[in-house]
This record gives sequence, C-alpha cells and structure tokens, in this order.
Amino acid sequence: MLSNFFEIRSAARGLSGSRVAIPMGHDVSSLEALLEASDSGLAGSIIVGSIKEVNKSLSELGRELPDDITVVNCEDPHEAALKAVSLVSSGQAGILMKGLIKSSIFLKAVLDKEVGLRSGGVLSHVAVVHAPRQDRLVAITDGGMNIRPQREEVIQIALNAADIMIKLGADRARIALLAAVEVANEKMPETVLWEQIAKDGIEGVDVAGPVAVDGAMDPVAAAIKKMTGPVAGRANVLVTPDIACGNIFAKGFMYMTNTEVGGLIAGAGAPIVMLSRSDTASTKLNSLALGAVVAGSR
Repeated sequence: MLSNFFEIRSAARGLSGSRVAIPMGHDVSSLEALLEASDSGLAGSIIVGSIKEVNKSLSELGRELPDDITVVNCEDPHEAALKAVSLVSSGQAGILMKGLIKSSIFLKAVLDKEVGLRSGGVLSHVAVVHAPRQDRLVAITDGGMNIRPQREEVIQIALNAADIMIKLGADRARIALLAAVEVANEKMPETVLWEQIAKDGIEGVDVAGPVAVDGAMDPVAAAIKKMTGPVAGRANVLVTPDIACGNIFAKGFMYMTNTEVGGLIAGAGAPIVMLSRSDTASTKLNSLALGAVVAGSR
C-alpha cells in the first residue's frame, strides 16, 4: 500500500507513457501544473486549446514547451472539451484534466454519448489525504459532486473511493460512514441511513456507520468507545453525509494543517482531475500523480 504522496509521485514516475488531455489548458495556472508534471517525470500532456494563448502564458512563465507536451489548436471550448475527452476514451491519453473552461461544458463532454467517459455509475469527488500524524492515506468523499446523496448514490460513492484506495495498494477498503455520533438518531437523518447501509453491508468492502471521526481514525479512541470490527480505528475511506461536510472537511485539512492532498473525480471511464485555481502547486502535482497511478493500475 502506498502510504504518502512521495510514494504516489514515485509510483507515477515509474509508469511509462502517462498522458493528460486538457481542454482549454492554455492559462498560466493549468500550464504551471502541466510543466511541473513534465519536469517531475510524472506525465506528458496534450493541450486542446488556443496556441496563441498557450504561447502568451509560456512567455509570462518564461518557459518553452517540453517535448512531452503538445498543443492541438482549438478556440471553441465545447469543441475542445469533446476533443480532449475523445483523446482519453480512445486511449491516446489516460487522464482527463479540466482547464480554463466552465464545469458545465467540461462535464457535458465527459457524459457525451458518443465520445464520453460514461460508466453507468455515479460520478463523485474523492480527496485523498495524508495527515502527518496518520500512518496511512485516507479518502474523503464526496465534497465536490453530489449535494445530498441518497442510499444507492452513497453506495456508489463509497465504492468509487474504495476503487481508488485498492488501486493505491490497499488490501481492503474499510469504509466509515461519518456522523457526529455512533447511534442512530431520527433528528440526524444521515445516522438512520448509515445504520441501514452498514447493517445490509456493501459487497467487497468493510463498512461501519454511523461513526464519528475519532472512532474511524484512531484505534485508541475506538477502543475507549468499545467499537469493534475491521473499520474501528482503521478506516481508509470516510464518507460524509453531504457535499458541504465533505468540502469543509477536506479543505479544513488543506488550509489548516500540513496535510498533503490530491483529488480526482471517480466513477467515469478514466480518472478526471478538476483543479481549482486556488489549489497549491503541491496539490496540483499530487492530483496529477494520483491520476497517473490510478490510470496506470486500471
């Protein structure tokens, strides 16, 4: 099992031919991430966007394009999105990354019936984190796609994150359905749903819920609470009740601790990187490395 982002980056560098397709990836922020990926030996790239704008951003950065980054000239964002997605669906690239393009246009191309990356399942955001005090990588989901998922969506969201953890080398996905308490309470609807899902189980994974964060992450806290089972104190997937909890939880790690973070959209036919312009260079590189490893282990 890979245990931190240094190991994820090293694993990504060990994969030959990793390529990222990025529509409208001509802006400075996108190019910085792609150039770092190239410089670090993580992945090459295919930019589908304006050559004129790419050259303008390169001039601002004081850089030239390396040999493993190519540009397909395209001025229209709709066309660029479809072309970038088709590069991934056809196998010419293994990772899709969002450039300076509206999310609605980007995701419409992802779901296109002809060239898209439909898998028939739910798309969900997975933030993989490594906190210094923890000895393992942990996935937090879903803080970016599904507002308040219901039972079947929750199960798919959990399985999407489990798939990523298995591809990072986990022997087993241990899923904690997070809440403020460990008992069902009708005033907290998520706890009732979590109890039902945990009782029924999810095939192929270990699942417990409702579980508070301390009981999910810390064996000592789990023992004090008299929690038993494979998830107690050893969870590697944390499922939050809604998008607000997931987003706040993951960003709290990012901006208030020294935690290393990388994120992907999971559930499609290939890893999808949706970076924010506010993301640090380290988070961008972590996300691209994460995508390369997940794509390479598919």
